[in-house]
Amino acid sequence: LKGFLRAVRPELEVVQADPAIELVLRLFSAKGLKQIAGTIQERATRVRRKPPAALASFLEQATRYEQCVEPTIRFLQGKDPSLAIRISSRDYLPEGPRFLPLEHMGSEGDPLGWAFGALGVQDRAKYLASLFIDDLADVVREGIDPRFELSRYGEKLAASAPSFDPLSEALEAAPTLVDRYLDEITTELIARHRPDILGLTVPFPGNVYGALRIARQAKAHLPGIKVVLGGGYANTELRDLAEPRLFDHIDYVTLDDGERPFLRLLEYFEN
Repeated sequence: LKGFLRAVRPELEVVQADPAIELVLRLFSAKGLKQIAGTIQERATRVRRKPPAALASFLEQATRYEQCVEPTIRFLQGKDPSLAIRISSRDYLPEGPRFLPLEHMGSEGDPLGWAFGALGVQDRAKYLASLFIDDLADVVREGIDPRFELSRYGEKLAASAPSFDPLSEALEAAPTLVDRYLDEITTELIARHRPDILGLTVPFPGNVYGALRIARQAKAHLPGIKVVLGGGYANTELRDLAEPRLFDHIDYVTLDDGERPFLRLLEYFEN
């Protein structure tokens, strides 16, 4: 969409952002993990109940997680391949429940040897680092926000939803730590770019809640902004749309290929 608009309307200023990636990077940082640990500990103290085993394991190793998380993210982004040897040693990363199946794989001395051999250090490290990230995602889902998953957020709220009520209630509920991070990211993006029109691509049900949260936050800071919802989910699930409350948060829904509808909307706004 960005490339198309720049090609056919070069006079327009068009920028692209990915709040989903920014949300994960903010959560999985030393500061983010410190806040996650503090929130879990505070909740356990308030209810006077020990946290489940997975959360207890995270809290016990919280300092190690905070020290490892940012270098591990950089490694997974391809920015520090030299970390592969340390990760592959299995002495660097704290290991939570996601690592337990490794004990039943391959030989006792090297349970991953059958899969990666002696030369697959980079691939082995990526696999272990991914388990580390999965452990953290489980901690966020179990201890902070049950809707959180790495590739989607609040999917059950929108998947084949017969009613808008669950989404509406979630948007009006007290924000979780994940919600607050997404609100902060949206506020920063809106302040940086101050767009007249905000397009939100929603390919899957798990993107709907986040998109509506972004839309609501954007309108709170720029009341005149026009918000357009498109993408695969809109194309398939919103063709027979009969829920007026959706338009409390967005202004337009585009169907089918986004380029031409978006261009027509721009012409409509201008005229």
